[in-house]
Amino acid sequence: MKLTFPKRFCVTITVFFIIFTGLLTVVNDVYASHSHKKGDEGYPGYAAGRVVDRLPAGHHSIWVHKQPYFYHGGVFYRRGPSGFVVVRAPIGAIIANLPLGYRQWVVGGTSYYGSGGVYYRRVPAGYEVVEAPAINSPGYVEGERVWVSIPVLNVRSGPGMDHQVVRQVNQGVALFVREYNQGWLYVELPDGQSGWVMRQFTAPQYVRAGG
Repeated sequence: MKLTFPKRFCVTITVFFIIFTGLLTVVNDVYASHSHKKGDEGYPGYAAGRVVDRLPAGHHSIWVHKQPYFYHGGVFYRRGPSGFVVVRAPIGAIIANLPLGYRQWVVGGTSYYGSGGVYYRRVPAGYEVVEAPAINSPGYVEGERVWVSIPVLNVRSGPGMDHQVVRQVNQGVALFVREYNQGWLYVELPDGQSGWVMRQFTAPQYVRAGG
């Protein structure tokens, strides 16, 4: 026996489905927007202080200065009272392999690697987390080109976290330095717009010879 439904019922179901799909899209957009608001504080969605119920599969245990950490995909964790807390990469931590999307450059004859605002140096046991290398001290010079070294970087209206975020740029985008101010770079974006970004989340595209 073939089932048939009243026309009004079919229309109601169709309208409900359209509304439900629209709501899912809005929720997804809001979530995506929120997860990218802290682009210059670390990995989007993995800012320091975030708590997760359990560690991702394939994580590794790391001891740094006799303190236990957990590591996976460029993110470091510490055990907390209600789960595992995302923390800043501890200086001295050694990982076996670099995170995906890392960048490499040479400073003073030494190779450094950067990913997500964390800097590494090759050591016999793997790659050690180190302080950001001093490049062209005291920072950068006008006209130098740098690239964004984290997935999403906030561009602000002034050199400080209290200034408004006016743009966001993605990893690998080239920026032209126009000014340097105590850890902040005033840069020109590819579309000609300008703004301030945190120096620690950028890296030079080339290294000038010394001497």
